[in-house]
Amino acid sequence: MRSTADYYEVLGVSRDASASDIKRAYRQLARKYHPDVNGGSAEATERFKKISEAYAVLSDPQKRRRYDAGGLGDFAFDGGFSSFFDIFNQAFGFNMSGARSSPGRDREAHITIELEEVLIGSERTLDYERIGLCETCDGSGAAAGSTPVPCSFCAGHGQVRQRRETLLGTMTTVITCPECKGTGQVVKDPCEDCAGRGVKSIAEQLEVRIPAGIRDGQHLELRGMGDVSLDGGPPGNLYVRISVTEHPTFTRHGDHLYMPLDVTISQAALGDMVTVKTIDGEHELTISPGIQSGTELRIKGKGLPSLGSNRRGDQVVSVRVKTPTELSDRQLQLLRELAIEDGVDITPPADSSIFERVKRLFGTR
Repeated sequence: MRSTADYYEVLGVSRDASASDIKRAYRQLARKYHPDVNGGSAEATERFKKISEAYAVLSDPQKRRRYDAGGLGDFAFDGGFSSFFDIFNQAFGFNMSGARSSPGRDREAHITIELEEVLIGSERTLDYERIGLCETCDGSGAAAGSTPVPCSFCAGHGQVRQRRETLLGTMTTVITCPECKGTGQVVKDPCEDCAGRGVKSIAEQLEVRIPAGIRDGQHLELRGMGDVSLDGGPPGNLYVRISVTEHPTFTRHGDHLYMPLDVTISQAALGDMVTVKTIDGEHELTISPGIQSGTELRIKGKGLPSLGSNRRGDQVVSVRVKTPTELSDRQLQLLRELAIEDGVDITPPADSSIFERVKRLFGTR
């Protein structure tokens, strides 16, 4: 029985919609309700069949005229389609000949982020170019008002058989049609914008979500955002390489952040409470009395998150006891007294700048 559904209503177009409007509407709905996208849902599959049936009728000028006149009668793929998926393939320009199709070329882009963006993730607008379907001809390659026609060389099959005589007898091989390149169709009146290829270089703009915890040099894979295939295969992917700029304070090792901390001799000897910078604020850190240069103090959970996890690494603070290079007379005196208390007899090198000051303050031995 003929479907009682209004094909125009099924596709969401008006009765005076152009062929390109009908094709565009079908493509949008087919992407949404394709069984592969919906995990084989029975409801989505039934909707996919209805919109494919509507498109098969309204995309054919003769069938559309009969339908509009109310005289289409029973419709059961009398246009040569073997399944609803053939309709989908034809609408998207995919190869129906059975010839092996190749995927579109992958593309690569680059985004640079700051270390702070690794903490919570980021969103960036990415501009890049790829080979996409020509919008002027909707990927058909044909000029407005014309359509591709079946290839006469292969009778629209996209393949041709070659026979040759050998010592073992007649050998038959099947090759891709050299005239239509396996599409089964040829363009007599090519689209000016794409020179009949159906594809051209287009500018794309994407909002790219960069996940927290990503590392320098890692790639994001955006499936299907590369070049479209020239022979009906799946589109290529877009790989976005992420670079993380060096930070003036922190050095990253995995999920941990390392930073140096200079302390004075008196801070190292007596201990102190200091405020240190972290990736997301400040932290009070205890310097224990007698701490040695090279000691590493760990601040739990103040590093970076692991990719795909909420767990954060640590911040490691490496203590560096800083020896003063310019001393006042009072500092010299205090250090000399400290040396005496330690039982150390200090004699500065004779060629040092401190030697004369020590002689003047404490006399010579």
